[in-house]
Amino acid sequence: MPSVKFYPDKEKNGKCVLLVSFTFSHERLRLSSGLHVPLANWEQEEQKAKPPKDFAETNKRIRETVNFFLDKHDELFPKGVKLSKEEVKRKANEITEAFKIFTGRKKAEEIVRVTLLSFIVIFQDRYKNKFTSSHLRHYNGLKMHLEDFQNKKGFRVDFDTIGRDFYLKFTNHLNEKGLKPNTIGAHIKRVKRLMNEAIEDKLTTNQEHHKREFKIIKEDVDTVYLTINEIQALYEMQIDNQSKRKIRDIFILNCFTGLRHSDWDKVSYENIHENKLYIKTQKTKEPVIIPVKPLVMEILGKYGSIDIPTLQKTNEALRWIGDLAADKKIASGNPKKWLEVRTHTARRSFATNAYLTGIPMRDIMQVTGHRSTESFLKYIRVTKLETAEKLKDHPFFN
Repeated sequence: MPSVKFYPDKEKNGKCVLLVSFTFSHERLRLSSGLHVPLANWEQEEQKAKPPKDFAETNKRIRETVNFFLDKHDELFPKGVKLSKEEVKRKANEITEAFKIFTGRKKAEEIVRVTLLSFIVIFQDRYKNKFTSSHLRHYNGLKMHLEDFQNKKGFRVDFDTIGRDFYLKFTNHLNEKGLKPNTIGAHIKRVKRLMNEAIEDKLTTNQEHHKREFKIIKEDVDTVYLTINEIQALYEMQIDNQSKRKIRDIFILNCFTGLRHSDWDKVSYENIHENKLYIKTQKTKEPVIIPVKPLVMEILGKYGSIDIPTLQKTNEALRWIGDLAADKKIASGNPKKWLEVRTHTARRSFATNAYLTGIPMRDIMQVTGHRSTESFLKYIRVTKLETAEKLKDHPFFN
């Protein structure tokens, strides 16, 4: 527990300076309070000058000084976070500088201190030419959730508060907001990345995020894919809204390219040569060559150039389209599947359908960018029955 004690210094000219001793985290600061009282009027046990009516202002200032140190301690030393000796020393210096301003011995300077929240913008600017804009935008979402958590739960978010207590309270907060486990896990992963970067920049020495309990939440999501028949049924479905119809068509087009949403706008006449699409993917910077189906050319012919809305707007449109498909019960199978269709469904449908039609995995992985068969097999959605159907004509079973 932190403690604040006042001690009189040597008396000079009938008064003595009160020294203040602030003890915390095995550290002690001994500073001049700037207050003077006659030695005969100081009560050490009661920590005040007497008689009270003669020293009302001095005693008031003593109480304010105690509150200053305790409040500063609560701000800089959150409960449940273990700090290194170096971190404690740094914060002790910060308290000393703040006390000088409090006592008027130093003017408050406009110092811009980098916090975890302000560091997010620095991180985004640092990697703007390395990461995709959509990847960096996820950090805006993290910042919004951290600020909301800080305001609603009264938990100060900064480099030194990232520990077990933060992890439990922040994940609970995100869970209360209805975020899915994988989304919560993605935000925790970003917090860990920011902390690692801040340690490299010597902004903190806090290593609590490396502990085992600070884990990234993950669950196996049975993400849907659309069969060839379902894709065709969706393409033939009547949509009166022109903008939604266009997004439906672009989605169908990319069910046969396997591209991520960030690369959808690269499907253009300029990039197609001899029925093959040549592009460099935005995420991996890898060049890929994709054979182009007649349906892709048919959809391109409708629109010429394709302007792709943001990921959020595209997914909003796909939710609307999925609701309509579920209501109309287009194609056979589970109508609830349509409610889960998102931009990534196009890429997953491409990989799964290509696999089921017998295209070798290595060839599909050249397009999707998967580097191991293990990750690829987790990515595609193939049932045991579909695998049996795929293998039944293999010479081994005949």
